[in-house]
Amino acid sequence: MSHFTEVKTKLKCLVTLKKVIEEMGFAFKEGVTTVRGYQGDTTEAIAVIDTKSSYDIGVVQTADGYSLVGDWEMLQVRAGIEQEEFLQTLNKKYAYSKVLEEVSKQGYQVVEEEENEQNVVRVRVRRWT
Repeated sequence: MSHFTEVKTKLKCLVTLKKVIEEMGFAFKEGVTTVRGYQGDTTEAIAVIDTKSSYDIGVVQTADGYSLVGDWEMLQVRAGIEQEEFLQTLNKKYAYSKVLEEVSKQGYQVVEEEENEQNVVRVRVRRWT
């Protein structure tokens, strides 16, 4: 009996996703398409996030971007990865990375960053002319 659950995301850029996953301390394995789960169950994905346990998180391409698949219950037990916390961190870092990428593309530079007690990041940018 499979325990895999697919979590839909708003992630659209595989390059940024890979960068953020690696910043979070995980290996992002492209070309590895088998996601390991409960009692040897597997499912397919376009890439695998190595959790340093016998359970993986898979990256699945969808019509809208990418979703993540894994045995989230066992990932919490075996790898200490809680689904909601993992996704919160991933989404925050992904959004931050995309903002900085877009700011740079438009010729701006970051002049100030701050994070408040609610973990909201404020970035001030300026374009030098």
